[in-house]
Amino acid sequence: MGAAANSPDAHLQMLTEKLNLTDEQRTKLKPILQDQSQQLKTVHDDTSLSPEQKTAKMKAIHASFHDQINAVLTPEQQAKLKEMKHEGGEKHQQ
Repeated sequence: MGAAANSPDAHLQMLTEKLNLTDEQRTKLKPILQDQSQQLKTVHDDTSLSPEQKTAKMKAIHASFHDQINAVLTPEQQAKLKEMKHEGGEKHQQ
């Protein structure tokens, strides 16, 4: 496991397994996930932002990319991703 857990490749791999992505979908999603990862890293490394600002910016980045990712997925895959996020969200709060 060379890739970090939140690397674009690991993210893509996880989505591929959970959503049974086609090769075409993988090809479309890869640059989107790389772009998202880069933007999140930039915010993460920005020392001028307060933790609250970082959280808000990261949420905004996730939200904007969520639409791009959904545009590539089928309705079934979108529903499954929503479920996964919901489950993940519940875990974070505990």
